[in-house]
Amino acid sequence: MNIFKKITAVAALGGLAACSATQPPAPPAPPSLSAADTAFVQTVAEANLTEVALGKIALTNAGTSGVKSFAQHAISEHTSAEDRLASIASAHGITLPTSPNDDDQKIITDLGGVKGAKFDKGYIANAIQSHTSAVKLAGDEAAATSDADLKSFATDFQQTAQAHLEAAEALKSHKGHPGVYRGKRHAHTH
Repeated sequence: MNIFKKITAVAALGGLAACSATQPPAPPAPPSLSAADTAFVQTVAEANLTEVALGKIALTNAGTSGVKSFAQHAISEHTSAEDRLASIASAHGITLPTSPNDDDQKIITDLGGVKGAKFDKGYIANAIQSHTSAVKLAGDEAAATSDADLKSFATDFQQTAQAHLEAAEALKSHKGHPGVYRGKRHAHTH
């Protein structure tokens, strides 16, 4: 009986130890972003998708090397911005859109149907309009958000959008001129 009592006591103590063992705490839920921050994230994600789609069309439909170079740069920088935004969104439990909104999709479809100088004119006009809006949107977000990662992203995105805006305006002012876009500045072939 002594052995039976010892086994029962050990089993009982083991059961008590298992009951008292604390489970590691669940990881904290991601902090929520404000409605304005969430709207900014969604809007910029759609804009990035649109710029990448238009850039890819420009690589085949553009009439000048300057517009093609601008498009390649836009694809690269908007893809990087989207990757960075995806990390921020994931940390806050936000699912990003996977396609442009209906208005932007119409622009993509319309520009996809033209080539050469007509494409260049429409693409650059759209780039000026969209990047003008992006500069303001990102500046407003950088000033208003309390999320450090989003503030940093918005500040950087504003600078990128400003550089793209200036490059698009330079391409527009040199109609028919096959300038080459090289990031924040562009060179001309005379």
